[in-house]
Amino acid sequence: MNTPTQNTRPATILVVENEASNRILIERVLSTRGYRCLSASNGREALNILDQEQVDLILTDLSMPVLDGYRATQLIRARPGLANVPIVAVTAFALNDEGEAAKQIGCTEYLTKPFKPRQLLEVVERLLQR
Repeated sequence: MNTPTQNTRPATILVVENEASNRILIERVLSTRGYRCLSASNGREALNILDQEQVDLILTDLSMPVLDGYRATQLIRARPGLANVPIVAVTAFALNDEGEAAKQIGCTEYLTKPFKPRQLLEVVERLLQR
C-alpha cells in the first residue's frame, strides 16, 4: 500500500478541479490519510504541475475551463512517464455515460459527484495499492 507510514514518503495526488470548494473538500479528505496534495483549477495548470512534479495518482474533473479533463487526460496519457499513473475522473454526469467516456480516453476509473469521503478514500487507496 502506498499510504504514508513512518518509513515511506506520502503518495502525491494531483487534484484537478475548477470549483474551489470541491478542490478544498477533496484535499481535506485526502490529507486526513496523510497524502500530499497538489492542486490545479484546469487541465492546463495540471500539465504545468506535471512538468515539475512526480505524482502517484490524479483526480480530475471533466468539465473545466481552459483545458477540460478529457483533453488533459489524453495529453497526460501521451507522456511516457505518466502513461501508467492512475487517473480518476470525478464527474457529476455519470448518468449521461460521461464516466464510461472518460474510461475510453484513458481514465482508470470514475467517481460520481456528490460522493462520500469514504468512497473517495476507497478508490484512492485501491488504486495506489496496484
